[in-house]
Amino acid sequence: MNQKDENYKMMYKYHTLSEEQKYLLTELLSPKDQFSSFPLIQILNGQTKKKLFGLETAISQLDQNCRVLFFQNALPKMAQYSLELLNLSPQKQLLISEGIIQFTRKEIYQFLSLAFFGLLEKQHESFTSPCTLIYILQGEPEKTKCYLHYFIMANQELENEIITIERIGFNVNYHIHQFFPNSQANQILDIELWCNCDKSLQTFDFVDSFIEEQYNSIIVDFANKYIGGGVLYKGCVQEEILFTIMPENIIAVLFCNALGKKEVIIIKNTIRYCDYLGYGYSFHFLQREPQNLNQIILVLDAENYGYYPPQQFQQKSILRDLNKAFIGFSLSQSAKEEDFFFPISTGKWGCGAFKGNCQLKIIIQLIAFSTAWKTKDQQRRMIFSTFNDEQLQFYKRAVDLIIQKYKSVGKLFQQLLKINNQQNVFEFLLNQQ
Repeated sequence: MNQKDENYKMMYKYHTLSEEQKYLLTELLSPKDQFSSFPLIQILNGQTKKKLFGLETAISQLDQNCRVLFFQNALPKMAQYSLELLNLSPQKQLLISEGIIQFTRKEIYQFLSLAFFGLLEKQHESFTSPCTLIYILQGEPEKTKCYLHYFIMANQELENEIITIERIGFNVNYHIHQFFPNSQANQILDIELWCNCDKSLQTFDFVDSFIEEQYNSIIVDFANKYIGGGVLYKGCVQEEILFTIMPENIIAVLFCNALGKKEVIIIKNTIRYCDYLGYGYSFHFLQREPQNLNQIILVLDAENYGYYPPQQFQQKSILRDLNKAFIGFSLSQSAKEEDFFFPISTGKWGCGAFKGNCQLKIIIQLIAFSTAWKTKDQQRRMIFSTFNDEQLQFYKRAVDLIIQKYKSVGKLFQQLLKINNQQNVFEFLLNQQ
């Protein structure tokens, strides 16, 4: 049996409750006020001395009605669901190779309740750390409010609905034979394959909005290779915000290890529970009614070029980013035909802390999107969000001119390989004879 087969069968390992932890959870089954509840929550999280400042602050800033709902309804339910899950310990497969796993909304609520109480175990060294909400409860009041709102507002009538997580890797029969019909002899997504691709370049829309505001869409998560990035710590940029306002996505953090170079993850049917303002340190929670926006979350990890930004202009880096985006945009063999009609909502992928070059990433996504059409008649759509960016119209004009100039994927890719980090990407491409 090879390593991949062994990984495929790894099962989730549950925390074993001590007698004290059982007692504390049992105590929380009956409604209590916040002054009686806080010490129990602190001890469960292993914090006998250090206060949970983030939780205390968040609770104090909730309106009176939400505080009552949390302590009288949500907290006893969380304790009950935690005990239920640990008593049953249902067999759940870790998604560390290609495949699909499914959860009911109730199961995810159970896992996130355990995360709140600090009762989850890190599964393997290849998984992200931490795997509980302890750091958020200690020091992140605004993120804590998002989770409290989720625990309060999750609808029991929807508990049997299914959330699906699919891990997708490169498959020659799908990614080459389906999308490169004139290159059947190729076995890998290499430079030669891309240079010879004669597919037409496709236009996409530039909009001044947030990526996650597009309903009935594929939402690109600008991911860390460790899914969720710093969502369970202090991180609060695009990926972390997306998972914080849609907490059901956290289940992928708990069940998926680091992504490989040609792997992506797709999460279906998660609900938006709150709104927000700000970004990073200015992030703060805004209340809203939970809503299923019919979005597919595409976990697409960007390469970190923060230590040496010129590296992204090397051929191997361009190829890596292009292959990653293409595998993501082409979805999976199991995707329904209507999934391909969902517009892809993307933006400046990897252009924040990872120091990606925005113009380079636009061109890479243009090439990947143009190739990820099964047929010419498929009529796919991409929406590129540039919220509050004064260069929106400049991007649109430049991309339209580049499409007119190069026309095919292969011709544009060949020219892109000639660029260096000292050159303006759009200017270089438009000035070539």
